[in-house]
Amino acid sequence: MIQTSTQNELIQYVYDELADDACAQLESALMQDTELAEGCSDLLLLQQLLDGAAKAPSERSVQNILNYSKSLSLQS
Repeated sequence: MIQTSTQNELIQYVYDELADDACAQLESALMQDTELAEGCSDLLLLQQLLDGAAKAPSERSVQNILNYSKSLSLQS
């Protein structure tokens, strides 16, 4: 892996937050360095998995919270 390309730069690249000139340099490095390209590919896969992750509690969790809340109100 090219030492000038840090993990932070790859993360910025994946989230499209890297400056244009740095982006061009990184893309050039990705074409030449297979280890760097694999690292970038792994980050892209992780990004997709995180984006697809559940963003709401399960129904069971909601019911547990509601039941707990009801039990507190009955104790008053």
